[in-house]
Amino acid sequence: MLHSLQPAQFVFADDLRTPWQCPECKGAFVYGKGVISLAHYYEADTGKLRRGLLCFCSTRCLLDWEHPAMLGLMH
Repeated sequence: MLHSLQPAQFVFADDLRTPWQCPECKGAFVYGKGVISLAHYYEADTGKLRRGLLCFCSTRCLLDWEHPAMLGLMH
């Protein structure tokens, strides 16, 4: 699983100061202080399982977000 405690590795510097909302807990944080990960989600319109880079406020929210079956693929 692709993940980083440093979103600057994936995001333009100007965007790191953007206010953000955690997709898991809905808490507010600054994008540059979050945890970015290649995560799985269901697309609302189609119901299809997708994956993409998502930014969470913490590692805990990232782990709560991912389905346990997907976490089993980590080494």
